[in-house]
Amino acid sequence: MTRISLVCIVIIICICSYKSAYSDEQVPNGTDLLVDCSLAFDMIQDGYVANLIKEAKPLPSEAQQKKAMQCLSYVIGFRDALLVSQIFQEKNAMPASVCLNDLNNQEALRVVLKYVRDNPQLLSRPQSALVFNAFFYAFPCRK
Repeated sequence: MTRISLVCIVIIICICSYKSAYSDEQVPNGTDLLVDCSLAFDMIQDGYVANLIKEAKPLPSEAQQKKAMQCLSYVIGFRDALLVSQIFQEKNAMPASVCLNDLNNQEALRVVLKYVRDNPQLLSRPQSALVFNAFFYAFPCRK
């Protein structure tokens, strides 16, 4: 199986599994990714709720929180799928396209948000492409 075929399979699995989370909506794009994952990033920070209370700001709605956690789960799942792909490729003496190392959930989310913010011209693209590109450009394999 070629490297591109394996990467395509990983992306298709991620898209299919995420589509069910947004079953009545269109496939999320970069704008959805930016909004939902930005909220997720804020929510996982220490003292998030305390700061909202201190500043007399309302909590995000239940729907917003749900989308934020779906976005976080999506990024973590995508990272994990790429890591499994990397391990498989290395064990089979195939060149890997993305080389991740000890990337925690918060760092993974930060990488994706940075890529999306640095490339606003891509916001209309499917989020799967943006998440893949974020990891691909942040963690290229050395040849």
